[in-house]
Parts: sequence; C-alpha cells; structure tokens
Amino acid sequence: MVKQPTENPTDLPPLDTSKISIEITALDSPDFQFDFEVPVELISEITERIQGGGLKYNEQEMGQLIVQVCLDEGMQRLDRDSAWGTSLLTQCVGRYSTDKPFTFSAVVDVLPNEDFPIDSIPIQRNQFQVNEALIDTELQEQRLQFGTRKEHSGVLAYGDEITCKAVITLSEEVEPVLSLESCTIRVPNETQQFVLGGLPLEEVGSQLRGIESAEELSFDIVFSDQFPAKSLRGKKGTLELKNCTFIRISPSTVDHVLEQYGTPNEAILRTQIKMSLQHNFDRENTNFMIHQLYDYLLENVDIPISKRIVNKNFDDFCKKEIDATGAGELTEEQKNMLLAKAARLVKRMTINAWLQRSFKLGVSEDDVDKQAAILAEERRVRPADIKEEFLTEDKISVLGNMATERKIFERLKDKMVFSDI
Repeated sequence: MVKQPTENPTDLPPLDTSKISIEITALDSPDFQFDFEVPVELISEITERIQGGGLKYNEQEMGQLIVQVCLDEGMQRLDRDSAWGTSLLTQCVGRYSTDKPFTFSAVVDVLPNEDFPIDSIPIQRNQFQVNEALIDTELQEQRLQFGTRKEHSGVLAYGDEITCKAVITLSEEVEPVLSLESCTIRVPNETQQFVLGGLPLEEVGSQLRGIESAEELSFDIVFSDQFPAKSLRGKKGTLELKNCTFIRISPSTVDHVLEQYGTPNEAILRTQIKMSLQHNFDRENTNFMIHQLYDYLLENVDIPISKRIVNKNFDDFCKKEIDATGAGELTEEQKNMLLAKAARLVKRMTINAWLQRSFKLGVSEDDVDKQAAILAEERRVRPADIKEEFLTEDKISVLGNMATERKIFERLKDKMVFSDI
C-alpha cells in the first residue's frame, strides 16, 4: 500500500492530471484497455511534492503512487462503473524515472449503463406452523445440546453428531455443487427435515438413522422436479461425508436446560423455543427464496460479462481441481464443467455489482457481522468462529458477498410474485 503524507506541507494546487496521456481502446465487451503515458514534467512535480512533504519513497513505491493516480484519472475519463476493477498488464509497466515518461497499460470491465427489465420474479415461499410436537422435538434438541458427549462407534441414532467434510456431486458432473470443508451434522428424528447448506435432503435423514459409523459415508440423492434449486431438479447425485468422527450424546435434564438459560420454568422455555423455531424457519425460508431469486436473475438478466475474468476464474478452478485430485490434466468434460461454473460465478457477481449500483447499496462491517451470525446459527457455532474461519482462509469478501445478496433480495421483494407451498 502506498504511504500517505501525515500532513500537507504546502498549499499547492491539485496535480494537473490532464497532462497524463491516456488512450482508451474498446476490447471484447465489456472490457476496455488503458494505455498511459505520464510526462517527465508531471513525474518531477509528483516527486518534488513527496520529497517536500518529508517522505522517502523508494522507486517501487513511487511507481505504485503514479500508477494509482493514473488509474483514478483513467476511470474518471472513461466515466463508467466496474464490477471487477482495473488490472495491470504487468508486462507493459515501465520503471519510474524522473528522466523519461512513465508508461504502462491496464484493462478494466465496465457495467452497462442501461437497465435490464426485472418485472415479476416467481418465488415459492414455504409456510410453517409451530405445534406442540415441534416444540417437544426442539426441547429434546436443547437437552442434547447440554448433554454429556462421548465418542461413538456403531449404529447411528437420533441425536448423534457427525463432524466431517460434506460434498454433493451430480452423477454427470465432476465439480461439486456443494462442498463444506468442516460441518457438524445432527442425525434427525422421523419428523425433522434434514437440511445441508440450505438444501433440504429428506432421504438422507432417514438413511442416517440406523447406518453403521465409518470414516466415509455415501448417500444417493434423487432431486425431485419440484426441488427448490432449479439447476438440480430431476437430477441424481451423491452426498459424501468424509473424515467422519462421531459423538453420542446423553441428554441432560429439562431442569439443567432451564439453569443454562436462566429461565424460571418450563412453560416460559417452551414459549422461547416456539419463537426460536419460527426464527430458524424464517432464516431457512429466506435462504430457499434467495436460491430461487438468483436462478431467475442468472436465467433472465442478459448482462455482458468479461471473458477475461471468466478465463481467470476458469484457470483458478482448473488448478484447484488438479491439486485436489492429483490428476496430470483434466478431461474436456471437466474443463467444460469448470468453464460453465466460472461463467456462472462471474455473471452472478456482475449482476450483484450492477444491482448494488442501481440501488446504491453498500455493505458495512455490521452487515458482515450479521451474515456471520446467520451462518453461525446454521452451523450451531459462535459468530466469532465463523469470522475467524473466513479471515484465516482470506475469504472475508465471501461473507460480504453473502450480505450483499441478502440486501439485494430485500430490495427486489416488490418485484416478487409469491406462491405459498
């Protein structure tokens, strides 16, 4: 990061950035190329100001400063918004010198200025009624939460926990449709819906009860024609649980649960459980509807996306796939799958940027914290654990993207046509 002066030593006027020569060339839509040339006169002025402020920049830092000044000026002259920002063509970056012009090139994608019609978005919305049986089940879940835990080996039953890596793949595809590096799964009872990563997998819940524990477990899945995620409807897949460890829990007493929550009696606890069940349902229902929203947007918004960015993500996906499988090279089928995945990701992120601009949506630290809390509720861990996980993996921006999509969902509600199921 370029160092900034701690104080302004002079009252000099702003730099005259109009002296920078910028050639702007349209590439494959929506990309443009900038070719910059900064004259010696302007380089000398920048250098004098830095030195006059008492700062000591080395050659690399001066080059970075000049590049940033140029990129800011280039975006001003282009007068367009970008989804992915500028990227330097490193082979075209010159060296800083006060004796000759500074030249370099960069590329940038731009968002379209026109609007795309979003008239009516069909959304299925689940309905839910909390009854006494559900409250009884959740009270049992609370007793399990505060129960005595020990490692387990043998037949699995309701309440047992599995900590594992979970991967869902489709029969005709290599790339997973869902991959959770670490998750904790609770074996459900006969009345509970088994949900993994926001996907309801009813048949897996019944298969978990009575299965023998093993380091790896595999379950066949058939997605119905009414499955929430359109891209999965009518397809067959497999859920693999890898590196499994198992815990059996002896439930605590109701009195112990009351003590943990500081609740005076069971009647009040049952009221609290009822409210919590409704909250959890609302959260899952929102996830369910967000899936549908983005299926609709990806299918119906014909927004141009950068082939350059698609190819970059494609290369990254290929490298990860090769590293994960140890394969020397990928098949054409694998490459086609990964290319389609890259294009879908780039289109989704581009649509997000376009809608953020349209609605003037920003994402604050508070929004990211709320998203971490949502994931924490789903995984039954602390929000701090979620943030630490994403920070450790340098993926905090992923939390920001999730928060953005929730805000976009709220802003587009007036365009949604709901059908209750």
